[in-house]
Amino acid sequence: MERNEPALVIGRKTLGVDAAQQVNLLWSGAQRTFQNGAWPGPEPKLSIFDGTFVAENVHSGDLVDVANRRNLYRVVVGRNGVGLAREEARLGEAARVLTQAATAAERRLEPIAAGLAAQAFDQLPADDELAAKLTDARAALASQQQSTQIRERAGLQAVTLPTLPAHLGEMMGCTIDGADPAVEQRVGAHLARHKFGDDGERWLEHGLRHLTDEDECPFCARDGVGGLPLVQSYRALFGEAYRGLRDEIETLGQHIDLQFGAEVFAELRASAIANAAARQFWDQHCDLGEDLPALAQLRDAYLSVHHKLRSLVERKAARPLEVVDREGDIAEIAEEIDAMRGQLAAYNRAVDRANVTIEATRARTVAADEAVLRRAISDLERVARRHGPEGVSASRAWREAVEARTANNAEKAAVRAQLEEHCRQVVKPYEQRINHFLHLFNAGFEIADVDHAYPGGLATCTYRLRIDNVEVALGDGRTSDDRQSFKNTLSAGDRTTLAMAFFLAELEREADIAERVVVFDDPFNSQDSYRRRNTIHEIMAVARRGAQVIVLSHDAAFLKSLWDKSPPAERSAAQLDYHPATGTRLTEFDLGNACRGRAQSELDDLLAYRNLGQGEPRDIIKKLRVVLETKMRDLYPASFAPADNLGGILGKIRGGGADHPAAARYEELDRINDYTQDYHHGEDPRGMQEPPLDQQELLGFVDQTLRIANAVVG
Repeated sequence: MERNEPALVIGRKTLGVDAAQQVNLLWSGAQRTFQNGAWPGPEPKLSIFDGTFVAENVHSGDLVDVANRRNLYRVVVGRNGVGLAREEARLGEAARVLTQAATAAERRLEPIAAGLAAQAFDQLPADDELAAKLTDARAALASQQQSTQIRERAGLQAVTLPTLPAHLGEMMGCTIDGADPAVEQRVGAHLARHKFGDDGERWLEHGLRHLTDEDECPFCARDGVGGLPLVQSYRALFGEAYRGLRDEIETLGQHIDLQFGAEVFAELRASAIANAAARQFWDQHCDLGEDLPALAQLRDAYLSVHHKLRSLVERKAARPLEVVDREGDIAEIAEEIDAMRGQLAAYNRAVDRANVTIEATRARTVAADEAVLRRAISDLERVARRHGPEGVSASRAWREAVEARTANNAEKAAVRAQLEEHCRQVVKPYEQRINHFLHLFNAGFEIADVDHAYPGGLATCTYRLRIDNVEVALGDGRTSDDRQSFKNTLSAGDRTTLAMAFFLAELEREADIAERVVVFDDPFNSQDSYRRRNTIHEIMAVARRGAQVIVLSHDAAFLKSLWDKSPPAERSAAQLDYHPATGTRLTEFDLGNACRGRAQSELDDLLAYRNLGQGEPRDIIKKLRVVLETKMRDLYPASFAPADNLGGILGKIRGGGADHPAAARYEELDRINDYTQDYHHGEDPRGMQEPPLDQQELLGFVDQTLRIANAVVG
């Protein structure tokens, strides 16, 4: 109701009941009804100390977890600070949402900005001359790319001019002094007669080198063959001078092949084709003027000259000693070569003129840095995208998201600054008041170093325990058991006392305490009599300052102490009375009658045994029956007589069956009766001893008795 959280009520729905929950309260003179799973609204002037307050703000089980620290922060800073903290938390959550929106907007910009930061892209100015600049930049890049080719592409290549061998005529008339041309005829006739063919001369020349000084024939071993006329002809024909002349003739033939052979014209044709391809490229960048002369018609001229020159050389090679008088043929060949040279020279002159133009074009071409040009184009294209429809939309969305996030962060920083100042003023005094109550309850420990932080952007509160002047960290779920922490240094009673100190210190700061309703739900738990007495005192102090105090407890004696301290006109007692047919109702309760006589003393003894281990176990067993008998007579005065003991009470319940008002208690009472009767009566006449006493078993039956007597939480 305080926080308008229906789940806290819905979660406590009676098991097995299908009917919708409904709660009816008379609050400040008006009806407040919980129905259809909702309260009519929150009731802000309500402070509650209960298990929820402890679990949310102080500890969860043995641990002080992150949620405890966050909730405790709200307790520490008070309602004014809570308002700031909630606003700071709201702005923090908004910051996360806005950051996500800004990130999404930035990602939308990334492909458009192409590597440029979002802010820089957003700030790119518009350019009225952008289109012209883009055109110029792209043209410059194309020129630059062409200039690279211009720098690397070769010019035209000149062709080699053929020449008539300078010593052709001399070689045709060359012979050996003293050599008889008839020798060649004689040897030739001999070789023809013996059918040597083309290898004859080589065979004779090789054999002649093996002719000994005694003129012994290397073939038949005949002596004196050196004087034979034929052998002398061999020596004249195959001598060193003859061989030298023949080699020169052969070299002349090779030179003619290199100058006029088929391979020469093939190379010439390849050069012409390469120049034609190069000219196609260069014609795109400069004016080379006239076309290169055609060379295809020179093929026949090359073949003709080559054939004629080879004929002369072969004739001379066949009769090296004879003078070949072909001056007319040589002159004719020279004229043909001069004609060829003229055509090729004209071709080379055209090549030279083209190359002059090519070099001038190459010199005029300025090779810019391609990377620079590409960056310039990329920058211009980015500007175009920035001020295009998509870029305008994406930039506006990003800018608005960033501006919203910036404004939110500035507001959050201002709120946090206020919160920090508020914390500076309230945290230390709050710590001092908590320790005041801890000392008042004789807790044996205090808190220290109360501070706050913002892990994950959410405000949390932390503190340390100080026990015997030794500071102990709170720890968390990851703290090992061998380290001192909250979970292994504070008892259950200490934890309740700490929670009560937090709550009382918070109440002191409530400016509207005179208008508030304060609820204490089972404030006394596992505490000694000193803390019990001071708890009563502090509750009464709150009652004097507040509009109303409601105390809920199973401990009738504790409630009776509060009852006795309250002005008769300002107090009332009620109990929660549950019936399956009608639900739970508040009915008047005679607290004085419930706490009168011996039963209260016995009940106190049971509580002392349970909480502090005080008392002799066999005496405690006997007190179980006294407490139960008194409780049952008080609860059902019309069903049981004042003199009914536990056995008589059970007998009447059995006799009444399921319709008896106390039928639901029968099983529990019967178990306790069976347990206590072994120790309640005298010694067995047959000499059997009473069973051994198990303290854990006794504690179980003590707890069961206290639950029936409404002395502890069931």
